Amino acid sequence: MAFGLTLLGILGFVFMSHLVAEPKVLFGRSLTAITPSLFPKLVLATMAVLASMLLYSLRGSLTSRESKTFEDGALRRVVMLFTVMLFYALTMEPIGFFISSALSMAAVAWIAGNRSLFQIGAVSIISPIGLYLVATRGLAVSLPESSPIEFFYAGIFDTVGSFFGGAEGPAQ
Repeated sequence: MAFGLTLLGILGFVFMSHLVAEPKVLFGRSLTAITPSLFPKLVLATMAVLASMLLYSLRGSLTSRESKTFEDGALRRVVMLFTVMLFYALTMEPIGFFISSALSMAAVAWIAGNRSLFQIGAVSIISPIGLYLVATRGLAVSLPESSPIEFFYAGIFDTVGSFFGGAEGPAQ
């Protein structure tokens, strides 16, 4: 697996031009400050380096006669986690970022063994709100949301912003 991740990281890095579209150019200048391929390149390079370090650290145990197996129930949890991530990817667009994130985080917390409904609820609600704010307000990235939910968020953010004195009108 480590070898496969190393290979995938290197191939993804090499063929990045086929994976990420080039940004639009206006009058010979890019419309964005950084290229869209920067983050994927960083992730792929980090994955390749970490996977190759894992492969290097496992070099002695690969030739040993002793085999290590999964603990009881580990394979079932891996399959359940994969199913939750598939659910998250498939529901992001139809039901929106916040609801799909909250449901997925609750399921992952349950799979990980957390049984405190208060902790699961708090993490499943607070984390998506924080991620939503960082992505939409800090990074200016739009996340998929259904229109009623997006209008609800906008009303709350405008109310909170005006309460703290940071309400600004749209840029003119």
